[in-house]
Amino acid sequence: MLRTMIESHQSSAKTQNMTSGSTRAGRILCILLPFFAAQIIHSQAAHAPAKPAPIADFTDIAKKAGLTVANVFGGKQSSTYILESTGTGVAIFDYDNDGWPDIFLVNGTTLEGFPAGSAPTNHLYHNNHDGTFTDVTESAGLVATGWGQGVCVGDYDNDGWEDLYVTYYGKNRLYHNRGGTFEEVAEQAGVAGDGKTWGSGCAFLDYDRDGRLDLVVANYADFDLAHAPPPGKYPTCLWKGIAVFCGPRGLPASKNILYRNLGNGRFQDVTVPSRIDRTMGHFCFSVTPFDFDNDGWPDIFVACDSTPNILYHNNRDGSFNDVGIFSGVAYNLDGREQAGMGSTVADYDGDGHLDLFRTNFSDDTPTLYHNNGDGTFTDVTYPAGLGSRTQYLGWGTMFFDFDNDGWPDLLIAIPRFGHPLQ
Repeated sequence: MLRTMIESHQSSAKTQNMTSGSTRAGRILCILLPFFAAQIIHSQAAHAPAKPAPIADFTDIAKKAGLTVANVFGGKQSSTYILESTGTGVAIFDYDNDGWPDIFLVNGTTLEGFPAGSAPTNHLYHNNHDGTFTDVTESAGLVATGWGQGVCVGDYDNDGWEDLYVTYYGKNRLYHNRGGTFEEVAEQAGVAGDGKTWGSGCAFLDYDRDGRLDLVVANYADFDLAHAPPPGKYPTCLWKGIAVFCGPRGLPASKNILYRNLGNGRFQDVTVPSRIDRTMGHFCFSVTPFDFDNDGWPDIFVACDSTPNILYHNNRDGSFNDVGIFSGVAYNLDGREQAGMGSTVADYDGDGHLDLFRTNFSDDTPTLYHNNGDGTFTDVTYPAGLGSRTQYLGWGTMFFDFDNDGWPDLLIAIPRFGHPLQ
């Protein structure tokens, strides 16, 4: 009995000692766990990659800088006709030769029009040299209204002052810079057009290398607003089953125009003898002159909407051949026509040959053409990492080195489809 009580006591003591030891171990473990966890988290944080800094960091200061004009183009909520969908261009140039870049904005109008004296106008903003701009449109002689489209800059009379050419749905306008003020001289110069065409892109270039800037104008379509079909009337007026404005397919195509500078303030229409009109590309937008084959003569690329793009090769005798198909820039990698919009060129890979980039309509990629140096191009959109964003409608575009690393980057303007540019 006594022995049993002693064994029982010893067993109880042993159990208590074990329990006490387990409790102490548990307490020690509870103390050490946060320490070890902190060490693990610290170690992971030390080896975790740092959050990358923003690649591009831009702040919109337009209002602060005084650029407050409203851009008007078609209806605010919807577009009835394709004319209302294209928006307008901009030119940055030093109009008064003070060494500072100024800004010219093309403006549009609406189908309903405006009361007398209140219609939108183009705007010229003078650079104040302090980060702000002053609207000098009226004093510069650039007040004008209408369906403005594109704009290009060039000193066509070699007087040392940059001139302006503005395309319209209707007659185009040439503004001669007379030392900081402008005079509209398109009719006298012979570059106003017939008033029935829909001008889009334009560019000055000396295609015949005579020392005088010539002018090439892209035309979109022969569009008759008075007889334009309403949205949804034809199969070409549907987009994803939704009734939208008609075009470009189904609209009469219009030819591009080449004007040769005669050197006396006048230009001559040389479209036919230069063979600019011999092309499969129509419904044209942006115009980009560049010497793609490095032969010293400027060639011309034209982005086309829903038809093959155009690459006019300069034959050095006053004529051009459209080599878009043979060079590989008429279609994309799949052999498909795209809805070409804006275009820009740069030697993005530093191999000594100018490459070509083009924006397109939504549900499609933009297109980057690498210049192979032998007169041909290769569509490298996907290898270059530009094929993942197809939801956007690409519009204006340009190569520029925003981070000053010596390599050209790309900027793409994205409008709101069916609405005027904001």
